[in-house]
Amino acid sequence: MIPDGREWLDKLRESLFSAAPIAFVIVVFFLVTRFALPADQFQNAAGDIYALSNDQMISFAVAVGMIVVGMALFNLGTEQSMTEIGRIIGGSLVKKNKFFFVIVMTFIIGVLVTIAEPDLSVLSGQIGINPQIIIWTIGIGVGLFLVVGVIRTTLHQSLNVMFLAFYGLCFALLYFIDPRFLPICFDSGGVTTGPVTVPFLLGFGLGMAANRGGKNSEDSFGLTALCSIGPILAVVIISLVLKASGKGLPSVYPNEATSLSSIWEGLLRDSIGTMGSVALSVVPILVFFIVYELIFIRIAVKDLIRIIIGMIITYAGLVLFLAAVEWGFLPIAQTVGLMLGTSDVMHYVAVGIGALFGVFGVLAEPAVHVLVSQMEQVSDGRIRKVNVLAMLALANGVAVALSVLRCHFRFGLEYYIIPGYIIAFVLSFLVPKIYTAMAFDSGGVASGPMTSTFVLPFCIGFALSCGADVYSYGFGLVAVVAMMPIIVIQALGLQSKVQSRIALARARKRIIEDNDDQIIHFDIAKLSEGEL
Repeated sequence: MIPDGREWLDKLRESLFSAAPIAFVIVVFFLVTRFALPADQFQNAAGDIYALSNDQMISFAVAVGMIVVGMALFNLGTEQSMTEIGRIIGGSLVKKNKFFFVIVMTFIIGVLVTIAEPDLSVLSGQIGINPQIIIWTIGIGVGLFLVVGVIRTTLHQSLNVMFLAFYGLCFALLYFIDPRFLPICFDSGGVTTGPVTVPFLLGFGLGMAANRGGKNSEDSFGLTALCSIGPILAVVIISLVLKASGKGLPSVYPNEATSLSSIWEGLLRDSIGTMGSVALSVVPILVFFIVYELIFIRIAVKDLIRIIIGMIITYAGLVLFLAAVEWGFLPIAQTVGLMLGTSDVMHYVAVGIGALFGVFGVLAEPAVHVLVSQMEQVSDGRIRKVNVLAMLALANGVAVALSVLRCHFRFGLEYYIIPGYIIAFVLSFLVPKIYTAMAFDSGGVASGPMTSTFVLPFCIGFALSCGADVYSYGFGLVAVVAMMPIIVIQALGLQSKVQSRIALARARKRIIEDNDDQIIHFDIAKLSEGEL
C-alpha cells in the first residue's frame, strides 16, 4: 500500500531533473547581474533600481529543495489516489442506467473538484470582483461542461466539432466585454485545470472509456479540455453582468534584503496557510469518494486504504510544492521581470529568459507528468512520454516569448488567440482524433501552478516595470500557454499521419512488380505434366 523505496527514488530523480534547469537559469542570472552588470542597468524611468538580494536567493534555494520533494510526493501519491478516484467513479457512473442520476453526480463532482483547485484562488483574488463569486461561477461552468463531456462520450459525438462550436461561442461573446478583461477570461480556463483537477479528470475519462468499451483511446482524453471552456464562458458572463473594480492588481514584491529569521518566519507562515487551503481542496473530494463508495461501489478495504494513503501523500506533496512556489519562486520571478522591464535593451533579453522559463517551467508542472504518463499508457507505448514532454516544453517556451513580445509592442491578445485557434481547429480535422483530444488536454495541463505562480508573475513584473497596463498585457500569458500545445501536439499527429502514409506507399511500391497487371494463361494439362 505504501510505495516502496525504488518508486520513491524514481520519482525523486524525475523531480530533480525537472526542477534543476529552471534553478540553473535563476542562479546564472543572479551571478551575471550581480557581478558583470552595473546596478543602474536595472533602473526604470521612475528611478527605482531592482535587484535580486542574497536573502531572496537563499529562499529560492530552500524552495527548490521543497519543490523537488513535493513534486515527487505528489506524483507518487496521485497515481494511487486522485487518478484512481476519478477512474473508479467514472467507471461506476457508466454502468448506471439512470441518466438523471449520472448527470447530477457528474455535475456535483465537477463543481467540487473545481472549487478545490488552488490555482483558481490565486487568479480570483486579482480580478477585482468578489473572489467567491468568481470561484463558484467557474465551478458551475466546469460542472456543466463535465456533464457535456460525459454526454459526448456516451453518444460518441465528435470532439473537434464540439470544440469548434463552444470556442466559436466564446469568441462571439468577447466582442461585448471590456477588452481589458479578455486576457483574464482565457487565463481562467488555464488555471482551472491544475494539480487537483487534472489527475481526477484524466482518471475519470479513462474509467468511463474502459467500462463503456469502444473507442477507449479516443474517449480517455478530452474531458480536461472541455472543462477548460466552462471557466472562459463563466468569466465572460460575469464581465457582462458585473463591473470589476480594477483594484485587484498584483502587488510588487519587495526586493530589499531581509533577515534570515524573517525568511524562515515567512516560510512557516506560508506553509501553514497552504496546509489549510490544500486541506480544503482535497478533504472534500476524499469525503465525497468515501461516501459514494460506501453507498454505490463497495470496493475492497485494502484498495480503499491504499487510496487514503495515496491522498495523504498527495496532500503532503502539494503542500510542499505550493508553499515553496508561492514563498520562494513567485517573488524571484516577479523581481526578474521587474529587472528586465527597465529598458528596451533588457526587453529583448526578457524574450530569451522568458522562453527558458517556459521550456523549463513546464517540466516542473506536476500534472504534466501525470498526463504524459497516461498518454504513453493508453497508446501502449506508441506515443512516447519523452517526445510529448519535449514538444510541450518547446510550445511553452514559444508561448512565454510571444507574451513578452506582446507586452513590449502593446498589441491585443486577440492577435494571438484568434489565428492560433483557427490553426488548431483546422488541424483537428486533419489528424487522428486521439491527437486532438490529447492536444486540447495538454493545453489545459501545461498552464498549471508553475505557470500561474512563476511564469505569470514574471510577465506581470515585466509589464509593471515597462509601464504597460497589467490587465491588458501582464495577463494573457496563461491563455497563450494553453493554446500553443494544442497546435504543436496536433502538428505531431499530422507528422505521424503523413509518415505512416509515406511508409505505406513505399511498402506497396516494393511488393508491386512491373508485370503485375499482365494476365497469364496456364494450360492445366501441360502444367500437370510438368511442361510449364
